Amino acid sequence: MTKTILAFFTDTHLGQKLVTKTEIAGDKMGYEETPQEHEHHLRLVLDDIARKGISRVVFGGDIGTAHSVGSFFELLRAYAFDVSLILGNHDTYGNVAPDYDMGGSTVAGKLCYSQQDPHLKRIFLDTSDNAVGDGQSKWLARELKGVKRAAIFLHHPILPLDTPIDRTGAALRDRDEVRSLLIGMDCRISLFCGHYHMIDEAREANIRQYVSPAVSYQIVKHSERLEADTGTFGYRILEMDEEEIKTQVVLFSKT
Repeated sequence: MTKTILAFFTDTHLGQKLVTKTEIAGDKMGYEETPQEHEHHLRLVLDDIARKGISRVVFGGDIGTAHSVGSFFELLRAYAFDVSLILGNHDTYGNVAPDYDMGGSTVAGKLCYSQQDPHLKRIFLDTSDNAVGDGQSKWLARELKGVKRAAIFLHHPILPLDTPIDRTGAALRDRDEVRSLLIGMDCRISLFCGHYHMIDEAREANIRQYVSPAVSYQIVKHSERLEADTGTFGYRILEMDEEEIKTQVVLFSKT
């Protein structure tokens, strides 16, 4: 049985040092610009992916500061990865475009595209403005028409999480509308996302959602208020075959 293996890594936040660990301003944590912040984490993650012989990777958004975008892609180019990328709420299309060939993959000004895997359809969405948006939602509905299995990669979770950050304004603005769209499809859908800096799995109807750990730092899932864990980082491995998607979280701890 053939299978497709890829690594999903997200939320590198290069050059962004976390300074506010217990509150959020609008839809973002508090950062100060610090060159090379979290770069060591990214190198360790990429080294581990390469060591495991994984050649296909998906980056889940939030590269970091505008000044760090070039160094992010320079680091990636040092590896022989087949890279797919989505944008997070700390990214802008204009900052990424000079270093990443978009291939004309835009809908209503958003970077979105699809790939046909032997086993399922892979769909990549842009939530850099904290919404999927009407134009992209219509495109998504067309992409899912007649599809029986799909893996959708986007920065923000669609299904709610029982965690403080989900109640602080960080949630995707139109997630209820997107959730309804997905549930209305005759398709088994797996969502792969980041944004919340934690590990979580959730299921509803035909949707299974996997929230992956951040490369930069984690946010404690079960706490009364926002609490950051700056000593843990990681990524997720996906194995796709004709029947299912298996995932494995890889974590590292600072020593």
